[in-house]
Amino acid sequence: MAMTDEERFRFDLAGFLIRPAILQPDEVAEIVDQIDRIHHAPESLPPEHRAMPGGPASRLIDHPKVIDVLHEIISPDIRMEGTFCVWRTKGQSAGGLHGGGPQQVDPIFGYRFQNGRIHAGMVRVVFELTDVRKNDGATCFIVGSHKANFPMHAAHMSLEDGERSPFLLSYECPAGSAIFFTENLCHAGPVWQRDTPRVAVLNAYSHLATHWHRLRIPPEVMAALPREKQAYFREPWIADFRTSPATINTTERFLDNDELPIDTNTKP
Repeated sequence: MAMTDEERFRFDLAGFLIRPAILQPDEVAEIVDQIDRIHHAPESLPPEHRAMPGGPASRLIDHPKVIDVLHEIISPDIRMEGTFCVWRTKGQSAGGLHGGGPQQVDPIFGYRFQNGRIHAGMVRVVFELTDVRKNDGATCFIVGSHKANFPMHAAHMSLEDGERSPFLLSYECPAGSAIFFTENLCHAGPVWQRDTPRVAVLNAYSHLATHWHRLRIPPEVMAALPREKQAYFREPWIADFRTSPATINTTERFLDNDELPIDTNTKP
């Protein structure tokens, strides 16, 4: 399941990559039902299933066809930064174009190629749970902007028909596909155009040594996750030199201890 040369080329060139139909139809149906209930009848779910990444959606945390890509473009030392789901009806959007350009120097979002491998900062994985067709209104990108050396030009920041950049690109894919993109890629969630809702889960991953989002996962959701999935939310550090030899923040160490993942309810 390692990335192919074609996948590496596409991700480096455009800033995003599609792995089509990595989920089975029954898996898609189960997660769609969960998200439908979260948005319209949360009381019909047990408390531990009422938010991401609990319940059926927990299988997305460490899906093998996702993790192998993340290990290659981030590092084997990854953690989940955040997660949310969408149920977007016709006429709804998620905001305009943002990201891209010189902010790539920020190591949280940055992108570079060095010593024969990709180094991406935060990577978003979109699990599309409904079929996406051309011009439906799924996530769109200014291709190549993850490596741009100049600020995004105003002439390329419109989502209006007739004013869109020639570099603005979206995708088509069947339900159950995963779309990977570096958060430094200029992207947007335009207006959804179909009567059928867009249902998706968006997970963000980063290196274990970095931390951007404050998690908002309810404690009952976190507590119900299997221990190996909780490990993706462990505290962001690599080595503790207060011990001799240094303690390394590995998954194996986490599984061998009874500590909880990072506190999800810390108030500012």
